[in-house]
Amino acid sequence: MDFKRTLLYACGLALAMGGPISLFSASDFAGKLRSNPSGPPPKTAPAPQPVAKTQAPAPTPTPPPEPASAPSAPAGPPLLANMPTPSLAEVLSFDATVEWVMQRWPRVSTGMPYLQLQGYRVPLVSGTSLRDVAGSLTYYFNATQRVERITLRGTTGDPSELVAILANQHHFTRRLTNDPGVVLYEAVDSGGQLVGTLKIRSAKVVKADQPYSRFEVDLVMDRAA
Repeated sequence: MDFKRTLLYACGLALAMGGPISLFSASDFAGKLRSNPSGPPPKTAPAPQPVAKTQAPAPTPTPPPEPASAPSAPAGPPLLANMPTPSLAEVLSFDATVEWVMQRWPRVSTGMPYLQLQGYRVPLVSGTSLRDVAGSLTYYFNATQRVERITLRGTTGDPSELVAILANQHHFTRRLTNDPGVVLYEAVDSGGQLVGTLKIRSAKVVKADQPYSRFEVDLVMDRAA
């Protein structure tokens, strides 16, 4: 056999070269050769570990853009629920009575005395055009239940209609003033006594989306003697 022949050859060579020490080394070598005749096992590379696949995060859905809102229309005068819209010519009259005021408006504020007069205040919105007036209207009655004074404070987009009614029905005329921010109208009775004033001022802030509040009006009328 080749293996035994090789072993004997190795032992003889060891004896010839080094005696017992060589024989020991040769026998030791022969034992190792016998236990592993084909030499040391080849080193095997470690098996590759599976790489964990990282899943990309799902994309966040983008919400659709909101539709653009249409521009809002200019706001009209402040209307109150169930509130009548009487004309300016109707309410600026000294023929009003307490019963008429109570029946004409669903809400009336009382308890506002002025000298010897009793006041009844109502909200007023005369319409929805720029020439209408929105504000508060007060009738002052004397002890015989006759109207002695009428006051109106509010706003309007165009005071021309109010001025025309006062000029035609109550003889108001314009007066010049030293204040350039005020337009003044006055009325006098047959004796030359002042019985009415109307002051018109531009609003402190004029907004394009609030055309019904461009002017402030302040009216006071007394019954002529």
